[in-house]
Amino acid sequence: MTMHQFSSVDFPSNERLDMAHDIYAAMASVQLDVPHKTAPEIDVRIHLLPGVSIALVTSSPLVAMRGRWEVANSSDDLSLLVCPDGEGEWVSRQKEEIVCRPGSGCLGINGLPGRVEFRGRRSRFLSISFSRDLLGPSIADLDKAAKTPLVANRSNPLQLLTRLAMTLTRPDAPVSGEQAPMIVNQLIDLALLSLGAKPEAQALARGRGLRQARFRAIRADMAVLALRGDITLPEVAGRHGVSPGYLRALFRQAGTSFTDVLLQQRLERTFLWLSNTRHAETPVSTIAFNSGFNNLSWFYRAFRQRYAMAPNEVRERAGIL
Repeated sequence: MTMHQFSSVDFPSNERLDMAHDIYAAMASVQLDVPHKTAPEIDVRIHLLPGVSIALVTSSPLVAMRGRWEVANSSDDLSLLVCPDGEGEWVSRQKEEIVCRPGSGCLGINGLPGRVEFRGRRSRFLSISFSRDLLGPSIADLDKAAKTPLVANRSNPLQLLTRLAMTLTRPDAPVSGEQAPMIVNQLIDLALLSLGAKPEAQALARGRGLRQARFRAIRADMAVLALRGDITLPEVAGRHGVSPGYLRALFRQAGTSFTDVLLQQRLERTFLWLSNTRHAETPVSTIAFNSGFNNLSWFYRAFRQRYAMAPNEVRERAGIL
């Protein structure tokens, strides 16, 4: 899959406005206007997937406009526009004027004129654009969706969609050809659930993309929490707004369990630390406790069972001992 990047800081200040017009405005099919023709500060990362593009834009104050000429020369994509986090806000003017602050967003229709105004010293803008053929037929009421502000909370589809899209804009997040169809389906399903899907599409999305995205988010959260020795399944379920029974079912459908995933994450963390020269002087017991184990006998037994060697043998093979 393809990743494009553009940053105005790579150019002298007196060339930034022209470069922004030549590169960013051309990619996004918009006109740009900045206050008093000041040098804009724009950082753009775009990840292209089959039928879907994800753009993360960080910008100083500016206005991005799409008039009749830009509409005629751009795709008819549907774009889910989100203010993901951080400071600043932006305003979308198309069907309705919608103010987007961190955690909120709206639907943009590329086939209609409109504008987005970036306010504040620095604002972040996440655009997840879908081919109309992929998304449009499954939205229950496209006109209503374009007029309705969207708000993310703890574990609703928009929050999960934002997390997944933000992950995919990282430079170190390559997507293989085999992974792409599954990820595209997740993005489509979460977008449909955020915008209001037709009943049959909603049922499919809840059973496919929503479940996969939740499981992905929960595992990522557990990787951080695993360092604690007292993490519990009910606690993780509560953090993601689901019941313990639903969480157990998620793990069961993936062919694993909460306990097995937690053990795997802790063992992988200890293996990495044991292999790192930075931790050469750190006792094995300290590494085990810092990885979330609270019983050394259980740690040594589980480690040997997984890696067929003792912790000190890992250090020997890495040339640390």
